[in-house]
Amino acid sequence: MTADKSSRTLVNLIGIPSLLAIIIVGDSFNNIPVFSVFIGIVLYLGVREITILAAGKSGKPAIYLLLIFLAILQLDRHPAVQWDIPIQVLILGITITAMTWELFRREAKPLLNITMLVFAFVWLGLMLGALSSLRNLPEIGFKITLALFLSVWICDTAAFFFGSKFGKSKILPEVSPKKTWVGTIAGLISSLVLLTGLHHYGYFNGLIELKDAVVIALIAGGFGQLGDFAESLLKREAGLKDTSNFLRGHGGILDRFDSLSFAAPLTLLYCNYFIKVGQ
Repeated sequence: MTADKSSRTLVNLIGIPSLLAIIIVGDSFNNIPVFSVFIGIVLYLGVREITILAAGKSGKPAIYLLLIFLAILQLDRHPAVQWDIPIQVLILGITITAMTWELFRREAKPLLNITMLVFAFVWLGLMLGALSSLRNLPEIGFKITLALFLSVWICDTAAFFFGSKFGKSKILPEVSPKKTWVGTIAGLISSLVLLTGLHHYGYFNGLIELKDAVVIALIAGGFGQLGDFAESLLKREAGLKDTSNFLRGHGGILDRFDSLSFAAPLTLLYCNYFIKVGQ
């Protein structure tokens, strides 16, 4: 077994049980927001990798400003905090602050720096950070969040296995040369099988209907893979294979959470607007 495969196996053996435990504990363990703190750490590590992506285009965004606004957003998400700051206020705030700050920095690429900062706030804060809000949904938060993680994982696994074994036709070779149509379809089907199976065997305790499970599976298996492709597009432009080597054998934090950056906010929107619990 190569060193890379050994590292990947070790990360799986330690990381997956740890992450499952964090999802189970959530934010209610002795009033400690364990899950939201974990997501906050993920966002912080993601910010560090944003600097790597930006450096690939000679950009130098004011990352400390991004960290401040991400911290405000994460605090505002917690049920115990009653700030209720509108999202548009935060987006407006970081945009004006970034533009003003660039006036005095005298960097070579102010437009790139501002754009990267606002984009990173949306991508990391609003999209990936939506996991915190999803986990804290009343009644269904835990089960939906766990199901989403499992669905994304099985989708990635099935896509890799079937794609490498049977895939011939590439889906987006200029973006991700190894991804095939067979793998992509297999990943989507695996998500559907998992979520419908969980519903059939009573995992959701009647809190959601079969159609809801199907929609969440389509989000995880369909839009989740789009998130993977989107991150690959950014890495390709920056000339990178991985956003970092933080997770040995897995790449960086953004490499591991790219699917969830699309799947989490869409699942949260669906739950908020289409799943009626306790009514």
